[in-house]
Amino acid sequence: MADKADAASGESYASRSLTVQREEFLETFFKQGAEFTNELLKEVHELQGQLRTLRDDNAVLRLQLASDDAIRDLLVKIEALEKEKHALATRIENTKQENSDYHAKFHEVELELDTMANLYVASFQLHIALTPGDVFSIMEQILMQFVGVARFAVLLRRGGSAGEIILEPVHLFHCDELAGHVVRGSDGIIGEAVSTAVQYLGNPSERREKGVPLACVPLVFGQTVIGVIAVYDFLEQKTSFVKMDIELFRLLGSHAAAAIAGAGLLAKVQDVFVGLDQYRRV
Repeated sequence: MADKADAASGESYASRSLTVQREEFLETFFKQGAEFTNELLKEVHELQGQLRTLRDDNAVLRLQLASDDAIRDLLVKIEALEKEKHALATRIENTKQENSDYHAKFHEVELELDTMANLYVASFQLHIALTPGDVFSIMEQILMQFVGVARFAVLLRRGGSAGEIILEPVHLFHCDELAGHVVRGSDGIIGEAVSTAVQYLGNPSERREKGVPLACVPLVFGQTVIGVIAVYDFLEQKTSFVKMDIELFRLLGSHAAAAIAGAGLLAKVQDVFVGLDQYRRV
């Protein structure tokens, strides 16, 4: 009986021990499983947090990228507009230069037309003058109105082309002090202009000795210098020679000389040409 009790006691002990061990194992297993699960849940929460952070960062990056693209497009557009602006500015400058060139050319043409008109009027007036008085009067108007001369004298050569050159004043405009003053071919600027048949133009802004002309225009008829126009002063508003002055001096040098010679011949013959019969007698 004792053996059976011991055996039953041993089986009970063994059975309890297994139960305890099983319970201890299960307790330990579940405990570790719970801890493991908690750790997994914790990691899952951390990963979910990191995932949210990454999504937020990704959204921000997408917005920034879109913004960068917009800025890039804007910069490209600005660059294109800058190029267009530069091209327009260049065209405007070119247009301004062209307008300036056209204006300068138009002004030049206007001056040429003005010069031609003055030359035509001067030439026409000289050719219709029939008396020496008319010729000198027209010369006076041309020099005063077209050139701006304030004082001048017309001197004609005494005698023919041979021998010493002697000039006497025949018309004075506001320089009566020269009346009766004789000039020889060797005397100063006037004598040189007549001897060489070369026009002389001084500098109006430079000081001159008293009695020295500002310009001398030889009067050439054919191949002979018959006299000279001596200019002593300009009008106050005129300070220099211009191109038209030189052209008018050149015209006067030839056309006025012919008009003076023609008027002298008419005064000498005292018979004006009126018809074919007189033409045949010439």
